[in-house]
Amino acid sequence: MDHETTPIIVPEEPEADTLRVPVLKVFDGDGFLTKLRNHQRNVEFEVGVRFGFVDAPEIGQQGGLEARDFLNSLIGGCNVDLSILYKSDTGQIVDRHNRIVCVPYLTAAKPLEKEAPTSGLRSLIAAFWERSYITRNIELEMVVNGWAWVLERYGPDERYMDAFSDAQRHRRGIWALDDNIPPWQFKHQQYQKRRSVKQQPPQPTLFSSSPMRPSCPREGCSGHMVERSGRYGTFLGCSNFPKCKHSSSQ
Repeated sequence: MDHETTPIIVPEEPEADTLRVPVLKVFDGDGFLTKLRNHQRNVEFEVGVRFGFVDAPEIGQQGGLEARDFLNSLIGGCNVDLSILYKSDTGQIVDRHNRIVCVPYLTAAKPLEKEAPTSGLRSLIAAFWERSYITRNIELEMVVNGWAWVLERYGPDERYMDAFSDAQRHRRGIWALDDNIPPWQFKHQQYQKRRSVKQQPPQPTLFSSSPMRPSCPREGCSGHMVERSGRYGTFLGCSNFPKCKHSSSQ
């Protein structure tokens, strides 16, 4: 999957106050590491950032590495402005993994002209095109360039769905390939695989408590034969040793 030489940009000004933070490391197609300062304690600490309305492919699935690299090409090493969202399931601005949930914006020099594909996005570009610098919605850029799904359950603006449909129609990013599955479905499949492995019974060995181990042949002994080591090598000895001292060569 080759990235387009010039990505489609989506100009948009945030509707609420934002927090400017540095991008220290891009984790995947919808998250990165940043650094914040606690002014009361005069200390800095690192924290993860998670995009609010989109979900990119997981690193282990088709398109995951490419989505991460694409996001890194947009914001890697830059300062971005976060429009912080409230998570209803945690009651805070962080998710259950303690990542800040937000919509990220990037203010940068105007790139070479590249029209957005949908009428709604095209009108946004027209409104901003006379400026030397523009502010861009990075979530929407990930979607329209074909590197993320839209999380409809969180009620994103209709432009997200327009951008998603347009990316699929023009086979951008992951949509150039077939058999794409949403990240949440991929994670569920991986969970089922791990669960299946855990539920498989262990293979019997000489050291297990499996009925496959031979019983001690001494009359009245309830022990079983296990492998032991002695001066002259390994041998089979009763598990009830020293009460039962029966042994035999292997």
